[in-house]
Amino acid sequence: MLRGQHEPDLNGLHNIQVNAIAQNFVDNPTYFPEEVQRNPRFQERLKREVPLGRLVSAREDAEFAAYLCSDAADCFVGQVFPICGGWTIR
Repeated sequence: MLRGQHEPDLNGLHNIQVNAIAQNFVDNPTYFPEEVQRNPRFQERLKREVPLGRLVSAREDAEFAAYLCSDAADCFVGQVFPICGGWTIR
């Protein structure tokens, strides 16, 4: 995320919104390989720690990223969006 003297220039003059997606509990084989996802202890952990009760799908994650790139999301500037199935509220 950009901070400091350049932030107003990027935002105001060039209409650039800088945001971040903080992935956690997203179905990503790099972080959660299939053998981990099949593990009953991991499934119990998801049910216990993630209000959604499952991993966020890669499609859901990608659709949110696409939304942030759309004109509909031009009001979001300098935000960090946790994609975690509600884990951050626990």
